[in-house]
Amino acid sequence: METNKIGSRGILFNLPSKPFSVQVYCINSPNYLFIIDTGVVLENQMEDVKKYLEENNLLTKPVIIFNTHGHYDHMGGNEIIESKFIIAHHFSFEVFQDTVDLLKQYDAYKSVIEKIVFPNLTFKERLAFVDEGVEFFYSPGHTKDSASCYDSIDKILLIGDILVHPLPSINWPNLDKFIETLESFKKIEFNKMILGHEKVLEDTKFIDETIDYIKRFKELDVDFTGFTDAHALMYRWGLVNIAKNLKKEGKEKEAKKYFLKAKSDIENPIIKPEDERELKGIIAEIENGIK
Repeated sequence: METNKIGSRGILFNLPSKPFSVQVYCINSPNYLFIIDTGVVLENQMEDVKKYLEENNLLTKPVIIFNTHGHYDHMGGNEIIESKFIIAHHFSFEVFQDTVDLLKQYDAYKSVIEKIVFPNLTFKERLAFVDEGVEFFYSPGHTKDSASCYDSIDKILLIGDILVHPLPSINWPNLDKFIETLESFKKIEFNKMILGHEKVLEDTKFIDETIDYIKRFKELDVDFTGFTDAHALMYRWGLVNIAKNLKKEGKEKEAKKYFLKAKSDIENPIIKPEDERELKGIIAEIENGIK
């Protein structure tokens, strides 16, 4: 675990995980300790965070947890540190439940399913702790329930998985709303933009690159030039995930378009996974999707 102090009151925890490290952020405000995201289910990452906070006398204030969205690598340690409020967007109950239902399919997670703690305070557009200089706001794109946090004192913007390096993690079919959210970030004054995985940004260049990619992805016109294994991973699963969610919404024709594109592109050596288990898994997803 790496720790870095950010601004006048922030602590960034970078926690090892695969395929990307996970970032947890704390804001030590006058009356509360805010914790943004809580790591991966099963990896006990928040135990290390808790130990650090205890050793530095930072758990003397009430704790407020904020989940940027309901995926298993952002809410896995909600129960580790006592908190009266666990905050997320209104749609997070649905996404949390989808995550739990998914994890139930795997034996390794059966022992922890009942320990997963859902949010107990939600909002639709914005929720501000004015005296603390902390605000949460709806920022859909990566998922239907994605939300962000802004520390107006240090001008730190925390966006979860709205941006992922090197390519966006595409799941939710409303790509126009995804782009709208990214455009809105460019209007926010920030010193640092902290992603849910690995990266901290200081300008909007990567936002523009991501917008351009999403537009090309929507048109199924992505150029693979310069793709690394990480690019290929995000691209192939973006196709499958958006197709699955389109099918879930009853948009069979549009879903089939993305499934067929995934079927075609995984034959390309640049996109095809080297891991045989992943390859079999993605083929099964595609075949099931186009039945």
